[in-house]
Amino acid sequence: MRNLEQQETQSPNSGRYIPIDLLMEIFSRVPATTIARFHCVSKLWGSILCRQDFTELFLNMSMTRPRLLLFTFQAEDNGNIFFFSSPLPQNTDQNMSLVPTRYHVHHKNSPREFSSEFGSPLRGFICCRDKGSLDTMVIYNPVTGESLPLPKVELKSVNIVTRPYLGYDPIDKQLKVLCIKFGGIPDIFVDHQVLLTLNNGKHLWRTIQCKPHYPISNGICIDDGCMLMTHSCTLINYKGKLGALQFTYLCQRLEFWILEDAEKYIWSKDIYTLPSLWDNIVQRAELFIVGMTGRGEVVLSEYCLVEPCYIYYFNLESRSLTRVQIQGLEVFKRTRVYTSLDYAENLKFM
Repeated sequence: MRNLEQQETQSPNSGRYIPIDLLMEIFSRVPATTIARFHCVSKLWGSILCRQDFTELFLNMSMTRPRLLLFTFQAEDNGNIFFFSSPLPQNTDQNMSLVPTRYHVHHKNSPREFSSEFGSPLRGFICCRDKGSLDTMVIYNPVTGESLPLPKVELKSVNIVTRPYLGYDPIDKQLKVLCIKFGGIPDIFVDHQVLLTLNNGKHLWRTIQCKPHYPISNGICIDDGCMLMTHSCTLINYKGKLGALQFTYLCQRLEFWILEDAEKYIWSKDIYTLPSLWDNIVQRAELFIVGMTGRGEVVLSEYCLVEPCYIYYFNLESRSLTRVQIQGLEVFKRTRVYTSLDYAENLKFM
């Protein structure tokens, strides 16, 4: 094996072989779409790229790089799911355009009706609940094209709905799915939830008792803990603290909450009035809050894709609004778009 490694990694000029560790370090710094082409270079390269230590190295490098925007669409005719990613622009002072990267099309295990009830991307995976079948959930890896249907959740009443959230156990290095079951009306509160652990080969739900609550917002993982809210808002990680963003007063104001003391449940609050040019820039687009960049810019996206497609950035310090055009998505015009922040590519199979 050592001779094969030396032979297939030799430099034509020096006659010296390239160490496997160095190759892995080089591979870990290139995009996932490029890695897919590297598999065809040689048997050795293909074997390196399938190694567990390499996929872990690639994910670690991906987590340290600037995160990506993830766009998700589902075709209305056949239910196929499409994933695209785009880097966050380094400068949003001027109007600019980006061309997103397209990943694999997911044909199998795609719900007939895509649901907005899914957690934020975590470690390269994203979880979706089938709106047509409330006990059915699927985990996707956009990079590898793999999808994993989860065991059905037991629902004892037609009035019970579900909402999945992804989490990660850093000690056992396991991906977990938290599924909260609650009533379709606010009077029916949650008093238990179920948890499924992946990567252990069993994929069984187990029940967790909790205080009665009625979750509304999407969750977010901070310091390996899954945070949820009982209010309609967008949760963010603001410098290691839990933050929440929401529109108020007919979408003319933006409220920004920060959990300053988690034990005493003390929040700080800032209110930002949207600029007078808001309507001129946004026009008739219906927007939702995606999250916040590391530079303190609130990211806004359209609910339904129009042409041209834009992502909007609201700077809290200057209180200015700019937009960035996303090219190449014209085929999904008038299609519901699900935009997520903080996506990191992962080559690992489930």
